[in-house]
Amino acid sequence: VLPVYSTEFIPAVVDLLDIRPDPSHISNLVATGGAASSGGGGYGLFDSQLYLFESCGVMLSPTELEDNMRMSLLQHLFNPLFSGAQRLMNQKSTDQILQDPRSLLQIHHYLTAIGSIVKGFPDVRVDAKIAAASSPHQLSSSTSQVFLKAADMCIVILETLQASQLIREAARFTLSRMLSVLGAEALPYMPRLIDGLVTSCAVEELSDLLGFLGLIVFKFKPDVAPTASKLLLPVISKVYGFLDQVSQDGATGTDEAMLLIELRKAYLTWVVAIFNSDLDAIFLTPQNAPHLVTIFRPIATQLATDPSNPQCQRLAFNILFKAIQAWMVDPKGWHTLTTMTPAGIAALTSKGTPASASSQDPGRIFMRQITAQRLELDLDSALVREARNQFRDLVSKTVVSTCFEATTHPDFRITDAQASMVVTEVAGVLQILLMAGMPEIAEGDGSAVAAMNAPQILTPPIGGDLNRNQFASYLFTGLLPSLGCPTAMATEFVQALASLDQKQFKKYLAAFISSSRNNGGSSS
Repeated sequence: VLPVYSTEFIPAVVDLLDIRPDPSHISNLVATGGAASSGGGGYGLFDSQLYLFESCGVMLSPTELEDNMRMSLLQHLFNPLFSGAQRLMNQKSTDQILQDPRSLLQIHHYLTAIGSIVKGFPDVRVDAKIAAASSPHQLSSSTSQVFLKAADMCIVILETLQASQLIREAARFTLSRMLSVLGAEALPYMPRLIDGLVTSCAVEELSDLLGFLGLIVFKFKPDVAPTASKLLLPVISKVYGFLDQVSQDGATGTDEAMLLIELRKAYLTWVVAIFNSDLDAIFLTPQNAPHLVTIFRPIATQLATDPSNPQCQRLAFNILFKAIQAWMVDPKGWHTLTTMTPAGIAALTSKGTPASASSQDPGRIFMRQITAQRLELDLDSALVREARNQFRDLVSKTVVSTCFEATTHPDFRITDAQASMVVTEVAGVLQILLMAGMPEIAEGDGSAVAAMNAPQILTPPIGGDLNRNQFASYLFTGLLPSLGCPTAMATEFVQALASLDQKQFKKYLAAFISSSRNNGGSSS
């Protein structure tokens, strides 16, 4: 039905699409020093115009509309926006534009209008189980070219005016819509987009950006792997730059303290998204592997141990669980790191999906292995093995003790619902470490893990000869005695860890922690 009215609708509303910034908002921009409006809205008449721009995009999106007609109407919409933005960019120097609130607001509106038109088109269909590039595309080639031209202009403006929060806001909105609609075609713009946004961003912008990056890695796996690998260190450096600055100077007020809490949560959620998307190999590339311990040590020693923020503690231990699974249990990538419910696993198995490559389909490769291929990364290379060895050292020296230090801290409220979720994650970390200590895994060639008949690694009761289990021996002879745990209780703890299922061991661990706290931090 829409194509019938498209040729009439757009010419009828075009006179309403003339963009003129509201003088009152220019005054507000001057008063706030060029800061963007809260929540991205609050631009008066222009907010209503954005709905019209989006409606125009909806009218042009149906595949039944002749491509020549769509291109003619798109040019009718885009040309005034392109020429308006280019005229302003050419008339003044960068410094002059940055000091002129009217010009900044005008360019912001041009870019946001472009994004709203694109928003009217449906998202590209991406099957998470296959490469995004091989998914069916819903745009004609000519439409894609128009959108890519708009993306080019948006990136150039961002790189020129990245010092303006207003421009960063508009660029993030518009290019996020480009990514949703163009799919993998727009991924080459990601490094320049993130570089332009990260360089000058404020704390609240970085939190939003991390959420955006999490959605991108989840949606475009594994196509996004090379781009995500390049962006990893710059983004992490920016996050820790903010956190280190506050740890030195202290938060200046409640608002800043809340923003930093949100930043920690956004950062950890982003890292979880990387693992859940089976993109763990991006940490092991030549440019990132040397920094692996530097990245994960603060997660273990700071974010996992802060009792004032159990949400972040839970996320931190979840990251450590997935990292241990990825690099100490299943380093060759036979199984997914995505958290799957038993029902999800059963549904996948009922569809006839092979559970393990070695036992059912020797020629099949899995998402984590595809990611490594996209990165041209050999998971058996000396570089990767050395990175995993360094991570293993971090785990033995820091992560294991953190499991007990975090949960026995005087301010850790074990009866709190969120703290209970932290205990669940800690129990998972201890159980996956026990699996990593099994001789067939710790000393094997990976075949034992490849043969496990499940899409994801589960941690059922392990049992077996615990004297040959490296982690069990370390707990019994090293860590638990150092915490004041008597031999009998240490033996009971290790046996419970090896014999109980996840739910049962979580209850046991909670009781163990409570007993330790009641005895003044000692289990004796």
